Amino acid sequence: MRSKKYQGLREQYPEFISLDQLRVICRIAKRSAKYLLDHGIIPCQDTGKKTWRYKIALDDVITYLHRREQVGSMIPYGTATSRKPSTERIKSSRICFSQLVELGKETEIAEYFNFIYDGCDDLLTVADIVEMTGLEKSTVLKLLKAGYINHIERIPKYIVPKQYLMEFVVTRKFIEYRTNSEYFKKIIGGFQLWQNAKS
Repeated sequence: MRSKKYQGLREQYPEFISLDQLRVICRIAKRSAKYLLDHGIIPCQDTGKKTWRYKIALDDVITYLHRREQVGSMIPYGTATSRKPSTERIKSSRICFSQLVELGKETEIAEYFNFIYDGCDDLLTVADIVEMTGLEKSTVLKLLKAGYINHIERIPKYIVPKQYLMEFVVTRKFIEYRTNSEYFKKIIGGFQLWQNAKS
């Protein structure tokens, strides 16, 4: 799955890239890119030259991008930038399912929900989805309206087969969802306990 996702990079860039190319690929500032190299987060060869000092293997960059998806930025705040924290950086500190599940193993989430809600009705309401996922009601309604969660009835209220919800919880939309909701954090915590019990 990972190789397909980054196939475009392999077609666009050579086997070894420069610092500027790294910055463009990772969409970060040059100072941040240099931090990744100087601290060994992304391995590189220091040639000592002024024009192309760093020789960086594209495969190592792709490995970094994969890790960044799982754990977020590996650059400590204030180290590579003097800017004040933005809303996006604050948001990235919130835990989400993508930090707990490896790529290709997203079905673990549906397995977890099927396990803890085994006795739940096969047809769910908005209130049921809120309780099961930890998402806010307004968020659930937006997801239903936008078609991210399939449903079979909307008048007078949404009716969602449980199987449709299981299909939604393995999507990137749900896996990467972040919120400060304490209830959502409890759902995440329950999933971690379930993972630990399995291992």
